[in-house]
Amino acid sequence: MYLKMNDLRNTQYAPNRAIDAYIKRVLPLFSPESQKRVGKAILDAGKAALKHNDENTDAGARHIFRELVVASHMNEHGFEFEYEVPLDGKTPDWFDEAAGLLMESCTFERGGTSSFPDRVISSVDQKCGSYRNIVEAHDLRFVVAVYLDFLTGITLDECFEHVESFRQVFTSHEHLWAVVFFTETTVSAGIQQYGYFGICRNRPEAIFPNWPIQTETINQLREA
Repeated sequence: MYLKMNDLRNTQYAPNRAIDAYIKRVLPLFSPESQKRVGKAILDAGKAALKHNDENTDAGARHIFRELVVASHMNEHGFEFEYEVPLDGKTPDWFDEAAGLLMESCTFERGGTSSFPDRVISSVDQKCGSYRNIVEAHDLRFVVAVYLDFLTGITLDECFEHVESFRQVFTSHEHLWAVVFFTETTVSAGIQQYGYFGICRNRPEAIFPNWPIQTETINQLREA
């Protein structure tokens, strides 16, 4: 833990009590530098949403917060993700240098006319294109975290049912290692909780014994 509870209690990061409590619970899982960067990003996004009061800035504020969710879950299990660390002229959402993991986040939003797999694959394609050179130059494993907006009605169980549909994006991008889906589940003790499901190129626990996410493996599906 890096911050004292008193330091956290003096700041309101979100108007929603369960989300505010969640942020205050997970911030100490990061280094002081990352805490400052992500805390400032959340506060700045919240101020912009209040000022402009439109869907775009509201969505931007929600996205900044959601960037925190998977990284904090991973750090809670022994990983060391840092927020927006400069790397070859870019600032990826999350980078764990010790584990060799680079992670970007995106949202599967409400609305849209194409299928769930097609829309997710399009977003993952864009992320892979943006970070391919960095991932390959530093021999990293690239992860894309996809938040499922609860208003889309897509569940983690449906992600499992669509695993085979995502094979093509792994075939198209050899540097893509995993796609992790996450969404809200319950509120427990006043804190928002999240569920996770992953699709990985190979068995993540063989590389990271502390991998905390239920994950299906593309290579295992091929062998089956």
